[in-house]
Amino acid sequence: MPVLPIIQLGSTGHYVKLLQMNLNGLALNFNGFVLNGVFDIKTSEATKNFQDRFEINPDGIVGPVTWKVLLEQVKVVQKLLNARGHHAGYLDGWFGAATTNAVHRFQTVNGLYSSGIVEPRSRRRLFDPYPRDNYEYRPSSSDLRSLHPHVAVLARRFLELTRAHNLDVRIYTAFRSWDEQDRLFAQGRWMPGYVVTNARGGDSYHNWGLAFDAAPYENGIQSNDPQKFVRMGHFGQQVGLQWGGTFRTLVDYPHFQYTFGLNTWDLLHGVRPSV
Repeated sequence: MPVLPIIQLGSTGHYVKLLQMNLNGLALNFNGFVLNGVFDIKTSEATKNFQDRFEINPDGIVGPVTWKVLLEQVKVVQKLLNARGHHAGYLDGWFGAATTNAVHRFQTVNGLYSSGIVEPRSRRRLFDPYPRDNYEYRPSSSDLRSLHPHVAVLARRFLELTRAHNLDVRIYTAFRSWDEQDRLFAQGRWMPGYVVTNARGGDSYHNWGLAFDAAPYENGIQSNDPQKFVRMGHFGQQVGLQWGGTFRTLVDYPHFQYTFGLNTWDLLHGVRPSV
């Protein structure tokens, strides 16, 4: 791999635009940065999100490790597109015109929205064309049985612990459908409301039964007391859950998850928890 420059907030030029093209093509442009070669705040946020996904220090600085992982992610997409006969060209790691056009062709052939970016439904079809499950089509549910069995056990332990400490906590979302996730992603972007998630359908642990949302209640009404949410979060952590109140990119106090060490791209690629 050629030596690539270190770029960060305030950088400009050709390599910044290449970074933006790769992040955009991999469907990581969740905040709508412009592909203009200017490393602005939005580009920095998207970079940190990518780094966090791959357990790279999320400092927003694109150095050798971030470049390596980013180019590898594009290369594997290019390799699969070529293998499926969609002619992405040489495996150079850059999400340029040839790769974008190949994605368009792949999406059209597979009855997907032809965006030219590898959003979760396209990623699943490309990496796991014959899935053994129907996660993509399951309806939303607040029933703990819609969760992975191990996550459901942790959720029950969490509820027992909160009740033992006189905190009335209720789980109001367990499995979330991919369509509902897409509607939430649209909120605050091209639909009315505030931004509540950076994840498209298929790119949230809710969409795989590995996450749930909960809230404290008082006199039968959901509480707005931040201290109650913090207490609830600590109880979730005590049973082994990851709490959204500790997230770096979009703090989410009601959110709890157990990921088995997998990121959502692993899940889209057909990898499943071993237990």
